[in-house]
Amino acid sequence: MTVTSMGTVGHSTVRSEELHRLLRAVEAARAGSSMAIELAGDPGAGKTRLLTAVVHRAVEKGLTVLRGRCAEAERGVPFHPFIQALTTWRAKDGSGAEVPQATALITALAAGPPSEDATDFTRRCHFYAELRRLLADCLAHATGGMLIALDDCHWADPCSAELLDMLVRWPVEGGLALVVAHRPRQAPVELRVALRHGIEQGAIQAIELPALSLEQSAELLHTTPDDPALARLQEQSCGNPLYLAALASARRSDDRLDIWTRGGFGARLLAETTLLDDMARTVANAAAVLGDPFDVDSVAEVAGIDRDEACSVLGRLRQRDLIRPAAGPGLLSFRHPLLRSCLYTAADACWRTGAHRRALSRLSALGVPAIELAPHIARSGSTTEASDLRVLGTATRTALHLGKPADAARWLTVALRVRRTARPSPEGEAIGLELWRSVVLALTAHGDAEGVLALARDIPAGPNGEIPRLAAVTLLSGVLAALGRDEEAQAFIGAELGSDTAMDRDATALLHVQQQVVKVLSGQVPARADAEALVRQTAGAAPGTVAGALVLRGLCAVLAGDTCSAERALNAGAQALDELDDGRPAGDQESVHLLVLSWSEALMGWYERACDHGERALSAVRERGDAHLLPPLLDTLAYAHYQAGHMADALHAAQEGRVLAKAAGRADHVGLSDAITAAAWAQLGRTATCTARRPPTGEPLAASRTPLNALLMAESYLTAGDGPSAMALLLPRKEAWRVSEPVAVLAARGYELLAAAAVQSGMDADSIQEWADHATEAATAVGLAEQQGHAMLAHGHALMSQGLTKEAAQRYREAFELFGGNSPSAARAKELARAADRSTGTRPEQLLAELTLREREVAELAGEGRKSREIAEKLRVSPRTVDAHLTRIYTKLGVNSRAELARIVALSG
Repeated sequence: MTVTSMGTVGHSTVRSEELHRLLRAVEAARAGSSMAIELAGDPGAGKTRLLTAVVHRAVEKGLTVLRGRCAEAERGVPFHPFIQALTTWRAKDGSGAEVPQATALITALAAGPPSEDATDFTRRCHFYAELRRLLADCLAHATGGMLIALDDCHWADPCSAELLDMLVRWPVEGGLALVVAHRPRQAPVELRVALRHGIEQGAIQAIELPALSLEQSAELLHTTPDDPALARLQEQSCGNPLYLAALASARRSDDRLDIWTRGGFGARLLAETTLLDDMARTVANAAAVLGDPFDVDSVAEVAGIDRDEACSVLGRLRQRDLIRPAAGPGLLSFRHPLLRSCLYTAADACWRTGAHRRALSRLSALGVPAIELAPHIARSGSTTEASDLRVLGTATRTALHLGKPADAARWLTVALRVRRTARPSPEGEAIGLELWRSVVLALTAHGDAEGVLALARDIPAGPNGEIPRLAAVTLLSGVLAALGRDEEAQAFIGAELGSDTAMDRDATALLHVQQQVVKVLSGQVPARADAEALVRQTAGAAPGTVAGALVLRGLCAVLAGDTCSAERALNAGAQALDELDDGRPAGDQESVHLLVLSWSEALMGWYERACDHGERALSAVRERGDAHLLPPLLDTLAYAHYQAGHMADALHAAQEGRVLAKAAGRADHVGLSDAITAAAWAQLGRTATCTARRPPTGEPLAASRTPLNALLMAESYLTAGDGPSAMALLLPRKEAWRVSEPVAVLAARGYELLAAAAVQSGMDADSIQEWADHATEAATAVGLAEQQGHAMLAHGHALMSQGLTKEAAQRYREAFELFGGNSPSAARAKELARAADRSTGTRPEQLLAELTLREREVAELAGEGRKSREIAEKLRVSPRTVDAHLTRIYTKLGVNSRAELARIVALSG
């Protein structure tokens, strides 16, 4: 949003309709007719800018333009605005000489009117009649008509108001456009009566300046009406151009105080208070300390004066339109919050501190809610007391309830400061762990890393015992890491480990584990050597800490492709964590360690275990409100559910995780959620938005390109039959991966997807065979059945590209048996096997020949129409075993139902 400097007085205005009406008066003056216009509006409504635009247009059209301005300091000078306007009239011949007619009128005005005594009424009538004649003489010598523009007429002196009344009652003919701009609430009664009488007689046209529309505000700020920030600025400014520009300017500035200096905004508001006496200024400042709305009694107490005196002063402030009646009996408020803020900033800082204490005393006695008392405590400086803690604690909880974590953090910070400096009091309140924790987690849910950091600087300095340091450090480091602030998180732990505070062995071991957990939460991978050393360092520590070290070792091992070591470490870690499960929600560190375990198990292909441990952590995290752990946990569960074939569960977890990750500002988790969503929808036969189409460049739309995201997105493209998009995502040019090469445990899967994309893209058989060979090497290195299944699929793709369809079908069936279950890879292998069989035209008896003896027995009995239980009784096996045989039979034969199986059995004779 671009904001024009408020200090620049231009010749344009966004009030086009009002400008058009004023220009009609200018045109009338050019044609020799006279017209008077009242231009009314609140302070800052744009009257001066509108007058400037009219004057500029009038000069362009050749009119004689006289411009005057009333001022409060000159209210005792008769006819001041008229004299000021006439003084600027110079001859048009370029000589700069005074115009005689103007000089004559100035002389008459400067002499002043006769006495207002009743006996001099006739002389006053003659005086104003003479002024009217002299003005008519001026008009006769003003070529092209005349525009008299008088600004700020609410400060008009009585003589000027009387002259305006005369000009309204008896207009001067000869082409005079008279524009009177004023603030209606501050205008003297004489002026308002004269203008109203002229409007009723039809001698004056009234133009009132309403609040700017959204479109006008957008034009003023050089933005568009759909700018998301504009609506809020419009509401805060109430459509007032001056306030709107000031707020927008402050929003663009890093310095919050800049609003008072930029464009002279503060000076323009304070100019209205320069003539206030000391008492009036004190009352205005007391009202500013109280805030909107306020009442007379409260102002009197804060200002330290008698109620009647305060009432009298507030009446004068109301006449000046500095304050106005508010909603509710006996309540007042400032004309606009910015005016109140300006007065507050200008008040003496030391006086303000005492005033806030007096305001706190007054408002407490009235039973005002704690959240309204807290600002006065925060601004009381060193005069805070221990009894303030109860108010601050209540205000913190209220702010949390209202969904305002930044306010809650502010009141909690003040409470911590009071707790450190104030003397103990029985009225005080302990700032406990739960309140602190709630504020931290609320800030985290809003992605407010700066707020967490600011609060973190105060929490460790809190009273020992109220906020345990170890709990503070572990939670804060985890929160900061989850918000993408890994360096600050590590520094926080390092500072605690390096402090002089005495820590037992368990606490030290836990912090060392937390150092590596922080890396995982921030999206990094701990060094394997560090994870191995961690297991040694934590030997003999608390069971939860030992379990954390083990699962970290397992994660590092699985990512390195050392699945044997990973299996041992993860099984040991899982056993330790399972032993801690006593039916109650998992603790803070236990939940984090379950998260790491769940993700490691998912990478190993242990999806049911991953879901179990992930769900256990999720229930505890939801109960505590640990917002920083929800995105990674939900992504982990979404991935495990997807790989296990639970598409509905995967979509539910991924979509919730995306919302939370976006709020926390974690683009990496948003990307993974999008990738899982796209892959799951593709499995369900629907195309997600992000995979629906590619941009004109041909590059696919995809989530952030991490290796796992790329694999998931490639799978979604392949499922949708879009091999070129999968190829463009993984391998846009020769042998260079579009993303970093997948981790070892997923490498076979990546190479298989490249081979599948190459088949759909019509690439040469040699390239496809090369990817298949890479997949075999990668699967052999990790020794996982799932990855061996991908290698088998890759060889099936290579055989298909060579025209060896029958051999490819066999590889696909073997891959299906390695995958097992309902995983997306198993579904893909099953479909590929069927497609290959259909393309070979294999005869029924040839298909049955590929079955084992037991499978042939089951197929023949099922072909006779027998149910699973009947087959199980005849073969003396369980119905589940029969169903397992039938699943493999369907895959090998490429059928979907018992009816098709019966047909093949019948045809085979």
